[in-house]
Amino acid sequence: MIEYKIDVINELKKVGINTTTARNSGIFAQATMNKFKKLDTSISLDNLNRLCCVLEMQPRDIIKFIETEEDRTEILSKISDKKVENHIK
Repeated sequence: MIEYKIDVINELKKVGINTTTARNSGIFAQATMNKFKKLDTSISLDNLNRLCCVLEMQPRDIIKFIETEEDRTEILSKISDKKVENHIK
């Protein structure tokens, strides 16, 4: 699971970007700003790139990966199942 390491809205405010500024300038859409507020990390790489640019940060400064049991069962198990299938053939 990907999570934010920072409070994106707060960091944007520090560099003078609020919801109105973001919308009027076209830097981030209203929907993207709402995702930041809700801690929703399902943003595009383009938006991550924009965040890195305006905050002068690297992606690793903004987001982090935390493995969950759901990741293991829904993602990693698919890989394991394919390896077993291919090995049997």
